Amino acid sequence: MKTMMLGLKEGEHVKVHCTKRTFNMEKDFEISVTVEDTDQLLSGAWLNISIIQVFVTALSELCFHDDCHPNSIGFMCPEMISTTMLKSDADRILLYMTRSMSALSSKTFILCPYYEKSHWMLLVLCLSKREVYIFDSQQKKRNLMIKEPLNNAFRSYKRLGGQSKGTKLTWIPAQCAQQPGSLDCGYYVMRFMYDIIMNHGNSQDLTKDFSRTLPYSPEEINEVNDFWADYFMNNVEFLA
Repeated sequence: MKTMMLGLKEGEHVKVHCTKRTFNMEKDFEISVTVEDTDQLLSGAWLNISIIQVFVTALSELCFHDDCHPNSIGFMCPEMISTTMLKSDADRILLYMTRSMSALSSKTFILCPYYEKSHWMLLVLCLSKREVYIFDSQQKKRNLMIKEPLNNAFRSYKRLGGQSKGTKLTWIPAQCAQQPGSLDCGYYVMRFMYDIIMNHGNSQDLTKDFSRTLPYSPEEINEVNDFWADYFMNNVEFLA
């Protein structure tokens, strides 16, 4: 992959096609990936949002096309639910989250990669149980900006279905692997999503089935990096 990207200059980018189905968008779009993005992945640096978007796209295609893996998982776009978008276009993001819940109402889990204050976390929304599991590889008490908007979107989603009761989400810190370094959060979020899809896609209780606190091994992190790289190299489009 590094050799493939060598022909690009600093600031230049390639693109990976993403269907509207992946993130419940209104139309297909392109994910831009720069040399700097791939260098971050290869060197173990903090991951940019485009790396997470490509990884989710790969997981979504796996769930959609491979009968061996559950089609019970949906996703929200990390860019759409980012703190930047929550601050700049709150009404649009409320509509996006509500629309996503309606489109994914039959899914067991909706995976929402989320970053705030330079830290990646995974929020797992279970609509049927009215619960949000917080997979945080640096667990501590956080006052998440997304909490109120996501609660409001859930109330809107329930009211659109004609329900006025049971419109409150319960937020639950999940017991999960804890990162040893300061830059590992993006890799841990990718591994959380990978493990949920590969092993816990039809779980009835993620808090019981996902109870590890030990750090991931280098081999486990390399496995998701390789999964990312394989998908990227088979789907990248170089700009003319």
